[in-house]
Amino acid sequence: MAKAFQAASSPFAQIAKRVRSNLVKSRVDIVSPQLCDDALARLAPSLQNYKGCTIIDVNPGIGLWSSKIHDIVKPRQHILAEPPESPFAQHLKQYTDQSSSRYKLIDWTQLESWEPDRYVAEGLLPALDVQKSTEPNRSILFLANTAYSAHRSMTSSIARTQIKLLCWASDILNGATFHAGGPVRMLLWCPEKDVATVLPRTIRQRTKFALLMEMACKIEEIVGCDESTSRKQKMRDQVIELESGKRVAKLMADSGVSTPSGRETNLQKQVREADERSKGKGAGENLGATGTRARNWHEELEELREKFKDAPKDSKGRYIHLNQPREIIEDPQYLRFIDLERNFRHRQKKTVEIKELLQEQAEIDALDLRAHDPKLKDAQRNAALAKLQRKKEQLQGHLDNTKGRLTRNEFKFFKDDRKAFASNPPLLMWDQRTAEPLKAYKEEFYPAKNLCLLDIQPRHPLPYPMTPAQLLFLRMLTTTIWQGGADNLTMLDRIAPGAFNALTSKVPSLTDPTRGGERDIRDLTIDRLTPEMAYGLVKAWFDWPFRPNLGDLIHRGNLIDDLDSDDGGIPGGR
Repeated sequence: MAKAFQAASSPFAQIAKRVRSNLVKSRVDIVSPQLCDDALARLAPSLQNYKGCTIIDVNPGIGLWSSKIHDIVKPRQHILAEPPESPFAQHLKQYTDQSSSRYKLIDWTQLESWEPDRYVAEGLLPALDVQKSTEPNRSILFLANTAYSAHRSMTSSIARTQIKLLCWASDILNGATFHAGGPVRMLLWCPEKDVATVLPRTIRQRTKFALLMEMACKIEEIVGCDESTSRKQKMRDQVIELESGKRVAKLMADSGVSTPSGRETNLQKQVREADERSKGKGAGENLGATGTRARNWHEELEELREKFKDAPKDSKGRYIHLNQPREIIEDPQYLRFIDLERNFRHRQKKTVEIKELLQEQAEIDALDLRAHDPKLKDAQRNAALAKLQRKKEQLQGHLDNTKGRLTRNEFKFFKDDRKAFASNPPLLMWDQRTAEPLKAYKEEFYPAKNLCLLDIQPRHPLPYPMTPAQLLFLRMLTTTIWQGGADNLTMLDRIAPGAFNALTSKVPSLTDPTRGGERDIRDLTIDRLTPEMAYGLVKAWFDWPFRPNLGDLIHRGNLIDDLDSDDGGIPGGR
C-alpha cells in the first residue's frame, strides 16, 4: 500500500541527517516512487505534447520527481534550478554527470530579473517566437516545489507560496518572464494549506488570488490529501458536495480515467455509497438534508458515544468535562468525542432554520431567473418582479428575526455556494475538475507533510487579455474590495468617489442572474465576483472620463498589495 512507504530511508532523509543546513531543514520533498508513478500515469497522455521540450525545474531536491518526468518527456534540456551550495546539488550530480546528460544544474533560484535573450544565446532556452506569444508555449514545461516545512521569518511560507503563484499568474497575463514566448504549463508541488488560496472548494475560501488565477489559468489538483486531514477545512452543503462528486465520477467513467488502489478520496467513497443507497431506496433519499455540511463523522460519533456512555453528564444530558478522571481528559479520543458532541448539538439547532431559509432563497432565485427571461411579455415580467419583491421582503423579515449572527452568516455562505455551483460553468475551478485528485499520504513526503500537486495550464485563447496598466488596476481593484471591510462592491468608492455607480452601471453581468449576478447589485458578495465581472470593471475604469491617474492612486497608498516587494526567490518573481 502507498501508506506503507518508509520516507526515513529515502535519499532526502539521509541528506537531512548528514547535513546541518537550514535549506534542508526548511524544504519538503516527494520521496515515494509509487506516488510519482501514479501521478504521472494520470498526466502521461497530456505530457505527450511536451516531448523534446525544455524543462525548467525549480527546487528539484533529490530529483526523484524530476527524473520520473524526464523519462517520460525526454526533454531537449532539463534545467535543475538549485543553488550550487545546496546539499542537494551534490546529489543531483548523479544526473548531470551522466554521459550525454541533458540535465544542467544552474543557480536560477535567486535571480531578480529574467533575461530570455541571454538564455537563448547560451542555449539554455529555445528561441522565442514573439509572433506566437499568445499561444501556449509547449517548448517549455515548468516544474517547481514551493513546499517548506518551517516558517523562517514573519513572512511565512504560506505567504511566500501565494506570492509566487500570483506572480506566475500575472506573468501569464503580462506575457512576462518564462511566459514571454507564450504561456507555459506549470506542475507545482504546494503545501496543502496553500491550495485553497488558488483552488478553493467553497465560496468562503475564494480570495483575490483565486480570481486572478481563474482569469489566467485552468487548475487541476492531480495529487491531494484526504479532506478530513484539515480540521479547519470549510465544507459546503452536502447536497452540493455529492452532486459535484457525481459529475466528476461520470466524467471519469466516460473518459476511462480510474483511481489506483489506495488513492481514492473520501468524496469518491461517499458518492459511491450514495449511489448504492439510492438504487436500493429511491433516488435522492440519502443525499443529505439541505443546509447540512458534508461530514463523514456520524459513525465515528456513535462509536465514541458507546465507548464513553458511562461518563458523567449534567441535568441536560451534556458531558461534564471537568468531572472526568484525568486519564479520560487526556485521552485524545475523548477530546475528539467532546468536539463532535458539541458540534452535533449545535448543528441540530441550526439545521431546520437554515433549511427553511434556503428553501425560500431557492424560490427567489427561480423567480429571478423567470423575470429575466427575454421571452416574457411586459405584463408577465411585471407580475414576476412584484412577486419577487414580496418574496425578498418576506425572507429579509425571517433573517431579521433569526437568532444568532452565526446562523445568518452561515445561510449567506450556503446561499452563495449554491449560486456558484448552479452557474454554467460552475464558478469554482474545483467544480470544473475532470477527475478526482489522487490521495497522498504524509509518509510519502519528507519531512512528513501534506503536499498537493497542481497542474496549472494557461487558458487559450486568453479570455481576458490585459495591458500592464489594466492588470495593475485589477490588482488595485481586488485588493480594495477584498480588504475593505465590506462584502460587496460599494468599496469601489474607496478607489475614487463615484466609482461604484460609474463602473457597475457599465457591467451588465453584475445584475444578470444568468451570469452569476444579482438584480440588486448590493446583494452580490465579492466572493462571487466572476472573472467576466472583474474584467468588465477594469474596462469600465479605463473608459471612465473622470478616473483619477493611476500613479496618483498608488502614491496615495494602501490600494496595492505588497507583492512587488518580494520576487519569490525564483524565476518569474517579478
